[in-house]
Amino acid sequence: MELLQIIGIAIVVAIAAILLKSTKPELSFAIVISGSIAILIIALNFMADAFKIFKDIADMTGIDNTLVKIILKILGIGYLVEFAAGIVEDFGYKSLADKLVFAGKVIIFTISIPILQSMLKLISKFMELV
Repeated sequence: MELLQIIGIAIVVAIAAILLKSTKPELSFAIVISGSIAILIIALNFMADAFKIFKDIADMTGIDNTLVKIILKILGIGYLVEFAAGIVEDFGYKSLADKLVFAGKVIIFTISIPILQSMLKLISKFMELV
């Protein structure tokens, strides 16, 4: 059901933006941004169930909740940066979109350092057993 809503919004927004682009480009811009935000809200609401599943998996396996939160943050940052970069690129600013993607990758790398530390600790414990 959510997919049909997203597709419907995207089609209506695209048609409205095309029709308004030649006469009122500022309204075309506003319509695309509004439609994008609506699509993002629907997608995030849909993902809320997936986040709960990740939390349940962490509880069942005994994985530290902070690691799961970091993974979810990484996913969120990746999706949001890609979404925003797509919008920026749609408006003709590809170089700015590329810089946005680069900044997102830097942030993801920085946030993922605790995961790397946990992996190294796990590997070192494993090496001690062997």
